[in-house]
Amino acid sequence: MPPPSDPVKKESDALRGRILDLIGGGRRTPADLLKTLGPSLPRIALRAALRDLVASGELAYTHELGRTFLEPSFDRAVRVARGIVLSPPGRSVSLQPGDVLIRIRPGASFGGGRHPTTRLALRAIEEMLRRPGIAAEAAGGEVLDIGTGTGILAIAAVLLGCTGGMGLDIDPCAVAEARQNVRLNGLDGRIEIADRPLEGIDRRFRLVAANLRLPTLAGLAPRLASLTAGGGNVVLSGIRAEECDELLSAYSRSFECVWRAEEFEWAGMALKRK
Repeated sequence: MPPPSDPVKKESDALRGRILDLIGGGRRTPADLLKTLGPSLPRIALRAALRDLVASGELAYTHELGRTFLEPSFDRAVRVARGIVLSPPGRSVSLQPGDVLIRIRPGASFGGGRHPTTRLALRAIEEMLRRPGIAAEAAGGEVLDIGTGTGILAIAAVLLGCTGGMGLDIDPCAVAEARQNVRLNGLDGRIEIADRPLEGIDRRFRLVAANLRLPTLAGLAPRLASLTAGGGNVVLSGIRAEECDELLSAYSRSFECVWRAEEFEWAGMALKRK
């Protein structure tokens, strides 16, 4: 093994660091990495660095709709927002002051952190529960997570300050997995996971989260207005960037947009109840 002072090793480590910095903010296609880093270094060096990062478990290849992406490997702890770290059970995790650690058991349900819409929703929840002024209003309130999947959004909201809440899903597999994840994070008794219909919920929440597609989200606008407490927030994800204006129009009567971000072609937003 080359000594630490070996200039070749230093150069290789620096390249690995640049790649991890780029992918840490969201997944990238190999072609995008080549385009971003390629002009300043030989492509053979970049490909070798990518092979090393995948082999060491730092990065993983994923495939979606015929496209290949590189993203942080979820076989280990991964930072998915400024102060949110996801990890499989049983892994040793190094945290920074103020970090929230969420343990998610790998399963079949959506919401393991791999997809940009999940990361955008988590970033929005963190923003709403930690932003000065907004966080104080949300303190002590409950969260409702519609289409909860793994339960990750409800878990994040409670760990970030909500007193408790509820996750709803019509998929029996998702309900079972979400309940396991709630227990894994020590939140039994604080988060209820149920397959109850949304129409049967008759109380108001300080935070409502929904990571769904545009037609469903737009159709839910009146119902979410009735479920959100005055001054409360709604986190919406699962939409394409070009769909934002249409969705905001559906919510404009009762909400105003206070946060919005994009990752690749996906977008997420947080709205405040008027």
